[in-house]
Amino acid sequence: METVALREDKLINEGNILRHHKFATTYYDEELKIAGVKWHGSFSTEEYIELFNQFIEDVKGKEVIGFYSDIREQGVVPVAARKHFEKVFSPKGKEIGIDKTGVVTDASPFKKYYLNTLIKVTKRPAKLCSNPEEALEFILT
Repeated sequence: METVALREDKLINEGNILRHHKFATTYYDEELKIAGVKWHGSFSTEEYIELFNQFIEDVKGKEVIGFYSDIREQGVVPVAARKHFEKVFSPKGKEIGIDKTGVVTDASPFKKYYLNTLIKVTKRPAKLCSNPEEALEFILT
């Protein structure tokens, strides 16, 4: 797929919404085969876990090659939520076909530490990007 003109709105648009949460929206694009989350607020450990449980259910049976996450407006991830991601979501993500992850971040020190920890744990290709287009291009190439 040509990625030169790929824009965030190819994935992040009303037609691709899986679920709206008060703190995030999940998406899937059938053509790109990318699933993703755009964060926009703070959440509890329980809300974080529920989002990913629902996300896995929502993409079951769909072809998913990559995961896109825009965390520029994400609240602090509680430690218990991060551990759940490492132990539960990351292996399930691999099972459903997620091979690469592109993360859009403002690279604040806390988020950078959190992301580098997740990248190390997942042992799959991941890239921290400063803009959505770069993250999508990474996933698709």
